Amino acid sequence: MNRRAFLRAGGVAIALPFLEGLPSRSAWAADNAPVFSLYIVAACGVVGKKFFPDQTGALTTAGLAAMTDKATHVLAPHASNLLFIRGINFPMNGPTNCGHAQGLCQALTARPAQGGGKTASATGVSADVVIAELVNEGGAEPLTLYAGNRRNGYIAERISFKGGGAGQVRPADDNPYALYAKLVGLADSGGGSGSGNGAQLAEELLRSRKSANDFVKEELNSLMRMSALSSADKHRLQQHFDSIRDTEVTMGEMGGACSQAGLATSELEALKGGLAFKTDGMIEDVAKLHLELVALAFACNFNRVATLQHGDGTDQTKYAVPSNASLGWPFHHLSHRVQSDASSGNNPTAEQAHAEIDVLRMQTLLHGLDQFKARDLFDKSIIMWTNHVADGPSHSFRNVPTIIAGNGGGYLKQGQYIDAGNVTNNRLFNGLIAAAVRDKTEWTENFGEGQGSGPIDGMLA
Repeated sequence: MNRRAFLRAGGVAIALPFLEGLPSRSAWAADNAPVFSLYIVAACGVVGKKFFPDQTGALTTAGLAAMTDKATHVLAPHASNLLFIRGINFPMNGPTNCGHAQGLCQALTARPAQGGGKTASATGVSADVVIAELVNEGGAEPLTLYAGNRRNGYIAERISFKGGGAGQVRPADDNPYALYAKLVGLADSGGGSGSGNGAQLAEELLRSRKSANDFVKEELNSLMRMSALSSADKHRLQQHFDSIRDTEVTMGEMGGACSQAGLATSELEALKGGLAFKTDGMIEDVAKLHLELVALAFACNFNRVATLQHGDGTDQTKYAVPSNASLGWPFHHLSHRVQSDASSGNNPTAEQAHAEIDVLRMQTLLHGLDQFKARDLFDKSIIMWTNHVADGPSHSFRNVPTIIAGNGGGYLKQGQYIDAGNVTNNRLFNGLIAAAVRDKTEWTENFGEGQGSGPIDGMLA
């Protein structure tokens, strides 16, 4: 019995309840409810005056929905589960080489970047890696996902970093099928598409809707015969498997929230042969698939931490928004307000197109939040959305927009728009790490680099 406390039969895995006779506690122990963390970092900034409400204060569905001139009005259905934060800065005062790359490297590390462009790197570990080591069984690494032209992008993944001296960037999956295959048991231990007995078992389970218990019967019987288990353990174990079968019969599907319901399975299956990325707006579809899969991964307790980089450092997507019809510029140029990768301008049509793209990106975030709500994850999760710069023309690292959904198990304030008071983002992560870990660690007071310690005033429930 390995320390993950699972029964496994090929591609089928069932978590066990807490058994005193086994060396580790199940991930689903009632008194150890998990908190899940998703960090999303978008590209190219926002149009600040058309993004957040004009005033801080309470967020309501009706109030936010009425602000149709603000991109975040799209999120109105979840107003009561949102925390908007302004007044958060990155550690660097301003870009010294390429703001896009340097912003990505600071977004989750809360430390200054080093270098620039496609060689930019972090100077420390990112929050997702810190949290995963503390909350994932065995310290398993977080899920790392990418929506963008990763294979041909000038600046590709640059938000998740391992620790130790200069941060080492972690590779990201750009094809949603990679995670999908792992979640439905169609991937082998190396992460590739499975073709052996495990894949066959998983496919049979999904096709026939047999009880998962049927596939672990031999392991279950072996476990029940273990001398280390007391009669109380065995009774608890039998009740656990009876409840699994009862739930399957009652709901007509596996495990309720941990099921394929809500997944765009046909779109995912279409990516089995590979991702041929197009710069025509496909990025939003890919991001939505990633968000669907993260919600499922959390609901199944497959992993408790994930990141999603939403866009290349210099995003070349040509969005078909109304104001871009006459320009036909890629997003990076629109964000600069001039048709250039290096200069900045003030083209008003480009600014309006950027504002329209902000709305599209909030619609993508809304899709993800809908998935989290459908799987009953808001009270168990932290979903953070931010950007790698505050806006396109200046590439400013000051007042970078931040959105948090979910209360992290009751830890975080919701239904509010607050002002952080011009602090560096290390204090944001002090609070988020504390919410995810549910205990004080060296990281809850001293993560990253910046003034002060502890969480942002007003972000805690």
